[in-house]
Amino acid sequence: MRRALALLLALLALCAHALAEDAGARHSVEYYYSNYCESCTPEADFAAQFRELTGLDLSQCDFTAWNAARADGQAALAEAAERLGIDDPALPMAVVDGIPYQGASQMRGALVETALSWHETLDSEILFLYVPACERCDEAEAALDALPESVTLRRGDKQIESRVRVRRVDVSADPGFAQALFEAYGVPDDRRVTPIAFFADRYLAGAEAISGRLAQEVALGRASGGVPEVAAAPEAPSPVSLAQAALTGLTAGLNTCALSMLLLFMSLVLESGRRAAPPVIAYLLAKLACYLLIGFALLRVFQRFNPTWLHPLARWLLTGIGAALIALNLSDALHAKRGDLGGVRNQLPGGVRGGLMGLIRRLTRSRALVPASAALGFIVAGGEFMCAGQLYLMQLMNAAQSGAPGQGLTLAVYCLAFLTPSAAVFGLVLAGHSHLRAAGFFARHMALIKLLTAGAMLLLIITAWLL
Repeated sequence: MRRALALLLALLALCAHALAEDAGARHSVEYYYSNYCESCTPEADFAAQFRELTGLDLSQCDFTAWNAARADGQAALAEAAERLGIDDPALPMAVVDGIPYQGASQMRGALVETALSWHETLDSEILFLYVPACERCDEAEAALDALPESVTLRRGDKQIESRVRVRRVDVSADPGFAQALFEAYGVPDDRRVTPIAFFADRYLAGAEAISGRLAQEVALGRASGGVPEVAAAPEAPSPVSLAQAALTGLTAGLNTCALSMLLLFMSLVLESGRRAAPPVIAYLLAKLACYLLIGFALLRVFQRFNPTWLHPLARWLLTGIGAALIALNLSDALHAKRGDLGGVRNQLPGGVRGGLMGLIRRLTRSRALVPASAALGFIVAGGEFMCAGQLYLMQLMNAAQSGAPGQGLTLAVYCLAFLTPSAAVFGLVLAGHSHLRAAGFFARHMALIKLLTAGAMLLLIITAWLL
């Protein structure tokens, strides 16, 4: 019991020490002056002077001010003089962290020297948030490029060279960091836009504000001292985006290209007399890995190489290609409805399909069937991407353009949903159903599958124009 009590007291002492240190992080500022003028604003003037001398805003300090022309101010000044050991204080006087600076000369000299130690850096740092393919961000970039390499800061009687540094952050790649900055700076919801520039304790939102005021703010030394560090909380994607990814992936997974290759593979494994579960699981997991790899690689390309002209061009290309694919799928649905499966056009080219079938036959004869099945799944996924990857590509382009959070999770949900029909077919065959019956089922419902694919493509086109 005594040990527990001692441990509790030690923890309380540590907490008290931490709170004391945190409280001590704010500078205490007392300002004493004498003013009889009704229209004068000595406290506001001192706030501007303090900012000029120290680079710090008084709102970040524990600040009190006393007018010695009044009785309460005279009493406060007398108490401060006794506490600080000053016989005849000279006004105006600033007491910063318990150290008095009397008169303008001490403020412009000794106070400046003290304040220089408060900042980890005197560089002028601008943190610029943007999204790829944003025309307004491109306009703001011109203002950033026009900034000088360094500016001269004036701190009282001192002149200091401050290097100008610009750090750019792609919001679509790190939305959690952007939200943390918005919260730290208290940016209103209607100003949480890109482009936006953060510096010291200020920010400029929008291309017009950045182009018109940033250079002046930097020249006046208001960007010195660096941007405070913020911890970005990971953001989860919205339920709507996850549901859309799941439905789109499920629709794409019903593609006859993917299912026909799986059924052929399963039939050859079953004909060989071997256990079907291990090689088919390896085959499906390898396909999942391949699609994830393709997705992350393309998403990174879309995010990094995304000039301002790519967004409108991509929307028009996506619309044109999507419209052509919708027409093709509707045509295929009509042929499938009539029983004319030979007229179905949206499938792997005959040469590619034949090559993959030959490869499947060769690999299923391998002694190391499970590793061979994994290699086969990876190869087949890359080959059938030309047929089954159309919706996937449209989903990736929309994700890169929207900058929505949690794109990795959304991508994983899509890929898992894409493999769900294949996993269901595998489960039915293992449960004793014939793979020929499964193939016949999808052949009979090919028209519906083609209609669902066309509908998913139309939905993605609409989403692209609403972003």
